[in-house]
Amino acid sequence: MSAVAQYRTYLCDYLEKNHNMKPKQFFQCINPQHTDNNPSMMFTDKYNICHCFSCGVSYDIFDVVGIDYHLDNFRDQLLKIQELYLGYVPVIKSTSNVDNKLYDYTNYFKRCVKNISKTNYLQQRGIPENLIKKYGIGYDEERSLVVFPINKNCYFARSTISKDKIKSRGKSDIWNKKYLEESNKNDLIYVTEGIIDSLSLEVIDPNIKTISINGVGNINQLVYELKNNNFNGTIVITFDNDGPGIQASKLLKKELTKINVNSFSNTLISSFGADECNDLNKALLIDKDRLKANYEYANTAYMRFLEKNNNKEEGIEIG
Repeated sequence: MSAVAQYRTYLCDYLEKNHNMKPKQFFQCINPQHTDNNPSMMFTDKYNICHCFSCGVSYDIFDVVGIDYHLDNFRDQLLKIQELYLGYVPVIKSTSNVDNKLYDYTNYFKRCVKNISKTNYLQQRGIPENLIKKYGIGYDEERSLVVFPINKNCYFARSTISKDKIKSRGKSDIWNKKYLEESNKNDLIYVTEGIIDSLSLEVIDPNIKTISINGVGNINQLVYELKNNNFNGTIVITFDNDGPGIQASKLLKKELTKINVNSFSNTLISSFGADECNDLNKALLIDKDRLKANYEYANTAYMRFLEKNNNKEEGIEIG
């Protein structure tokens, strides 16, 4: 089976996670031109498509992802599916399977760090030099990539000349995973979709604990790490304020409940409006003070809740 044919089999999973579809039941038609007052679309696994029995459209996963992410061409739709389900978007086409061997990128990171002054990509995104140095972020001049080391065997990168995002060869990992490994009940960990969003939060609060899962397709990996590390703190889900981000937030919150991990869900940017911006970094650039005020208000409320809840568990009366 070709890779494209394999991706088409993901449609059922995608619809269940992002459109509340239940097998063999009608759900709301995805066609933007169709106001579906009575759910009239159904998925068929025979052809791996969803068909609307009212307006007549039929979509495969490429069509649906194109609609959800406003992607008009097949290449962009393919890359988005790879990002969601493989955790990476390749810059160079390859006919081989995903390489899960471990490589030591230490020397590569050192070379990239030396070249970081050759791009102002991060400065344009509002990320200051102190955070760039703190996390050893570098620049691959040959491939025009800003490189974010995750550990010595893994990195995530963003192109400075296109929308391409890539992960290194080998198993992907969560950025700033250290916060999951030694947790206590007072820990409040902010989880974002992308590293730049986490860095944006650290711009407004240098003491924040924030991690990035590098794409909503990596929710299962986060859940695994939380279980594996017996995480004892509280998660704040701060995904993008768009359809996929909101759906992913609901899914993650549901999964966290299953493993008894306390969580809150807050984009922190709802006051901006969906038309104004849909992610933390854009909010940082539009109005840093407003984003900081939103964060401080929410964070104070969360910390008070944790203090009250923890004291109650310990039998301490609050006067």
